[in-house]
Amino acid sequence: MHIDIHFSSFPLSPHLLSDRTVVVIDILRATSVMVYAISRGAKEIIPVITPEEAFQLARTFPRNTTLLGGERESNRIDGFDLGNSPKEYTSEKVEGKRLILTTTNGTRAFHSVSSAAEILVGSFFNVTATAQRCSEGERDLLLFPSGDQGGFSLEDTVCGGMIIDRIKRGVKKPVTLTDTSHSAHILFQRFETNLVEAFYLSSHGKELVDRGHREDLPYCAQVDISNLVPVFKEGVIK
Repeated sequence: MHIDIHFSSFPLSPHLLSDRTVVVIDILRATSVMVYAISRGAKEIIPVITPEEAFQLARTFPRNTTLLGGERESNRIDGFDLGNSPKEYTSEKVEGKRLILTTTNGTRAFHSVSSAAEILVGSFFNVTATAQRCSEGERDLLLFPSGDQGGFSLEDTVCGGMIIDRIKRGVKKPVTLTDTSHSAHILFQRFETNLVEAFYLSSHGKELVDRGHREDLPYCAQVDISNLVPVFKEGVIK
């Protein structure tokens, strides 16, 4: 099994994705929200790029079936039902509902890898289940940190390194790492005993603290609170 992780902001060619499983990671906070919402009974999530697209799409569904969620500059978008904190996505709010979600980085990432053979939603919330799902498949793996405005993301890379660690420990077949995936694994080992430290050191983590979302950092650092691995297919996460 060959494992790579994509650090560059350069787009990937479709032919590099067509035979791979891709795990999209946006710990702070889009993929954490997605895993949490699906685990709390959300029917499906439709990730879109812009708020305007979200409003337009919402009008095509009965209003009591669909919620708008997401952020710009880390805060809830005017006119949206929910922001981008997983704590908001309780069973009482999302069970049985369709979510249309737009965030600065995470929702865009799914559309960047839409030509992949399989696209999974990864986070610390479901890290072991994600690693197991990847291990059971026959495809090579690409971990895709969404990054921060196209740049390197410390917390996303640490999560990628944790997925790599779980795979290496759990499979008997050979695992080949690229230089970048070796680097992610080493970075995870640095923060293994204190994941949230990486959040507070990261630029996006600091932005969230400055904008009043400090509580989301330790919340998103919770490991294995879900055994579900949502799948992005034909524009929808289920």
